[in-house]
Amino acid sequence: MNRILACLLFLSALSICANAQDTPVTEYFGGYSYIRIKPDFQAEGANAHGWHTNFVLNTRYVGFVADFSGYYGKSAGTKVSMTSSLFGARFARRGKNITWFVQSMYGFSAINADGDIFGPEIGRFDSSFAFAPAGGGIDVKLREKIAYRIFQYDLVSTNFGRGGGQLHSRFSTGIVFRFGKR
Repeated sequence: MNRILACLLFLSALSICANAQDTPVTEYFGGYSYIRIKPDFQAEGANAHGWHTNFVLNTRYVGFVADFSGYYGKSAGTKVSMTSSLFGARFARRGKNITWFVQSMYGFSAINADGDIFGPEIGRFDSSFAFAPAGGGIDVKLREKIAYRIFQYDLVSTNFGRGGGQLHSRFSTGIVFRFGKR
């Protein structure tokens, strides 16, 4: 906990020293993403790779996020896929070349498998309320309207099958396109 607090204080101090940058009206992110799917405590987890995209509409103080992702992997030799659609708020601290953000998103997620590897309660397909109560990331400006997202991390929580929620760690990286100025 102390390390997390120290990192947040360091990022705050770093961004305060940087010159302020105009806030873009919209931001589009697209890129590669990795998630560790753990559909059930009794099922084998899956390392899944896929795509991640989001759209942000910024106001002066907060951004509204629409976040979509899809992942594909194998669990116990069976193909597994997971998709998520999340919506929420993002708070960003913008410097001259670096932007870091925190966000909280809520929506739904679906999991699909070629076989009944998750047991009779989940079967081949299940959907669930999903939320990422705390996530964040860092963008580095490449050009006026283009940035590189070094990383974005979200801890996505779902409730597939027998209950007792699951936590899926999601890491993403890619390109951010920024349009307009506020």
